[in-house]
Amino acid sequence: MLWLLAFLPLRIALAAVVPLLPEEAYHWNFARHPDLGYYDHPPMIAWAIAAGRLVLGDTPLGVRVVPLLFSLGTSVVLARLARRFYGDTAATWTVILFTLAPVPLLVSESGFPDSPLLFFWTLTMSLVWDAISGADPRRWIAAGAALGAAMLSKYTAILLVPSVFGYLLLSRSHRRQLLTPWPYLAGIVALVVFSPVVYWNWKHEWASFLFQSQGRMKESRGGFSLGAYLRAQALAPFALTAPLAGVALWRLFRSTRPEEIFLRACFVPMFLLFAVVSCLRPPHLLWPLASYMGVFVAMAGMIGEGDGKIARFYAGKRSALVAVSGVILLGGAAHLAWFLPYFSPLQGPYGWKEVAEAARSTRTQLPESAFFLGLGRKYTCTSQLAYQLRLPYDVHGANLIGEKALQYAYWSDPRQLQGRDAVVVVEGEIRAKENLDELQRGFDTVQPAGEILVPVGRSTLYPSPPLKFQLYIGRGYRPPPPPVPGK
Repeated sequence: MLWLLAFLPLRIALAAVVPLLPEEAYHWNFARHPDLGYYDHPPMIAWAIAAGRLVLGDTPLGVRVVPLLFSLGTSVVLARLARRFYGDTAATWTVILFTLAPVPLLVSESGFPDSPLLFFWTLTMSLVWDAISGADPRRWIAAGAALGAAMLSKYTAILLVPSVFGYLLLSRSHRRQLLTPWPYLAGIVALVVFSPVVYWNWKHEWASFLFQSQGRMKESRGGFSLGAYLRAQALAPFALTAPLAGVALWRLFRSTRPEEIFLRACFVPMFLLFAVVSCLRPPHLLWPLASYMGVFVAMAGMIGEGDGKIARFYAGKRSALVAVSGVILLGGAAHLAWFLPYFSPLQGPYGWKEVAEAARSTRTQLPESAFFLGLGRKYTCTSQLAYQLRLPYDVHGANLIGEKALQYAYWSDPRQLQGRDAVVVVEGEIRAKENLDELQRGFDTVQPAGEILVPVGRSTLYPSPPLKFQLYIGRGYRPPPPPVPGK
């Protein structure tokens, strides 16, 4: 655990310095609207952010402190599995490999649903192995509770069910577990823990379940590449350790050791599902992330046992791996926080403070009843504007002009805003032109209130136009007509 403590200052610095990404600002809005479920996610990340902000306020570290604890917990549980399967050296290497993996590290300690998912996913794996290996059959109950918490984090946790039952069906030594009541009691416990989300969906016409199933399939457009999916998944989770991950997977698929068959079973269903999805639509980079937890354990096991030239190479280059990975992580954090020249800019983190100040200043020209309307990429503009203004109940989304707005459609009733004035912020010049007709239908009058340029991306190697935000004043809001039943 010395390595866990050694990396802790780096983790805290990353959590404190990097500005909130759009997804995190969106989930901060979740936390400011406590509920048992949400349109596009279960509630665990909202509850985590709500707890953190009570301690550290509405700051990046306040948003991320509980996810950071989840991330540390994931490292500990992975190390426990590695120690049990491969010994002490592997346990140490699991902490190093997970901490130095850029995407898993940053996501696991940020305000993403994947943060609690990774912790409860690995905890479920560990408790299931305890139960089936004879430690105590009552561990099945704890495993069920952990699985329920994982499903409260992200719906993809359900893929652990075919993983575990597939392993039990194919395992001669552990198949007898299926003849006992314990796995089924674990399933009941998981459903009980998950029941708040079922209740929320029941009260909201199964909206979240339908969005994450039928809704995702409606987004399928075809023409996407399995090869691109495989390349992205090789580089994003592992980066500098991709060769080691490759040989570890090869070992898992050839192994007859029960422990490694179990790790393989926890990898295949999730990874395979999103490989198929990648042929239908662009998959999100993070969707299969939990499936790699067992791969990290296998990678550490290979190093611990000195299995092969690649494993011995990484074992001998530990200091270099730590140093190079640390530089990459710190450089990435600096780029997110301040934008480093000569590197491609990222749109998400930049410009929102300036935009919020301009919107706040424009708001002084209007009556006290005026509200804010944020329009742009999905939830990005609305969420970042609400976070920077610290006004989660006064910033509204595109549903006010008759467009889809994800969770924001549940947080505002357009009829209650009728007749009121608004400061409208539109992200991007093109979107401003597209939204102008809708704004004019939605207000008695719409007048320009200024333009904000954020000069991000002006570098000699990667010249990019500045980010543009358009501000308008809308007077006399008119709600869109209610949808016609059946259309």
